[in-house]
Amino acid sequence: MAVASREVPRGGIKLILGAIGAVVLLIALFILWPFASVPAGYVGVMTTFGAPSATVYEPGIHFRMPISQSMHTVYIGVYKAQSDIAGSSKDLQQADMKVAVNFNILPTAAVGVYANLGGDPWAQVMDPAVHDIVKAIVARYEATDLIQKRDQVSQEIREALLTRFKNIGVNVSAVNIVDFQFSKQFNDAIEAKITAQQNALRVENEIAQTKWEAQKRVVESEAALKVAENNAKANELTGKSLEANPALIEQQKIAKWDGHYPQYMMGSAMPMIQLSK
Repeated sequence: MAVASREVPRGGIKLILGAIGAVVLLIALFILWPFASVPAGYVGVMTTFGAPSATVYEPGIHFRMPISQSMHTVYIGVYKAQSDIAGSSKDLQQADMKVAVNFNILPTAAVGVYANLGGDPWAQVMDPAVHDIVKAIVARYEATDLIQKRDQVSQEIREALLTRFKNIGVNVSAVNIVDFQFSKQFNDAIEAKITAQQNALRVENEIAQTKWEAQKRVVESEAALKVAENNAKANELTGKSLEANPALIEQQKIAKWDGHYPQYMMGSAMPMIQLSK
């Protein structure tokens, strides 16, 4: 039995060949393209057959040798990383911490970071080092001091990280202890201590208020006594002065008289009469 064969139209063959040619051309252009770009916020590291050059390339367009050379970018902006770390305080309290670290790769160290750390220093060396340094520094403080001196502890961690990473060309710009978590027993003890301190302060304020009120009453009593003593002395002096000067008594009577006579006068031998005004 004969099988009929179907011939592909000549126009269809041309279309297929044209598509294949376009793909090959694009691949060739990609491989043979003699320029490489470095975007803003990055620096470039050129490799020749995989070996990095010593030159750091700034953002922009740069020439490269097709096939043999490739441009790799390294981000030099601020990385924001975070680690969950379990440690112990000086008084052996379990402390679970969330530590945030801001860092950046120094542009001059980009070639070394790319060659030695693959452009990712955090995963390669920084995260393990952060765990070790944080645990060591936290162990110097008691648990209550970790809470009260959080900024100081964070600064100590940053300084230690700066020293550790200086040789790999990484700058640590900030370290923040985002969260501390202690055991329930410790949290309950802290709450009880705070309550006791507040109660003691309240009692101290009440005692101080009572002392102040008592002192106020003493001062008021002393002042009243002083006034009474002064009045008594004044009256005594006035009496002695009047006794020594009878004419002064008459003068005071005259000074106090309003110029009117009494309307009625009464006597034992005379009936009561009204005097004319």
